[in-house]
Amino acid sequence: MLERNIHSSSNPGEADQYAEEAQQRWGQTEAYRQSQEKVRKMTKADFANISEEGDHLMKSLVANLEKGPASPEIQNLINQHYHNLRHFYEPTLTMYKALGEMYVDDYRFTVYYEKYQPGLALFLREAITIYVNQKKQ
Repeated sequence: MLERNIHSSSNPGEADQYAEEAQQRWGQTEAYRQSQEKVRKMTKADFANISEEGDHLMKSLVANLEKGPASPEIQNLINQHYHNLRHFYEPTLTMYKALGEMYVDDYRFTVYYEKYQPGLALFLREAITIYVNQKKQ
C-alpha cells in the first residue's frame, strides 16, 4: 500500500523499500491483501490510467483551492479521491482519515503533493477530515 509505493517511485530500489515497509506495517490487514491481489491483476495500461486519473484529480483540486476545503466542488473531488482508492482496496472512513494524516505526517507524501501546489498536503488533510466527518453524521 503506502499509497501505491508513494505513487510509484521511479527508483526501483526505493519502490522495493516502500513495498517492504507497506508489508511490515499492513501485511496482516485485509486491505493489504486486497491491494496485493488487485495489483497482481493490473496491467501497465491499468497503472498508466490510474496514474493519469490521479494526476488529473490533483490538478482539479489545485484549480479549485480558493473555494476552500469544505466547498461542494472540493468535497466532490475528495469523494472521487476516496472512491479511487478502490483501485487498490476497500477503504473505510477511518482508514481514509488516517491516510489524510499521513499526507502531512510522512514527508514522502508531503513532497509528492507539494509538487502540485505548496500547501496541498495540508489542504488535503483538512478536506479529507471534513469529508469523513460529514459522512459519519
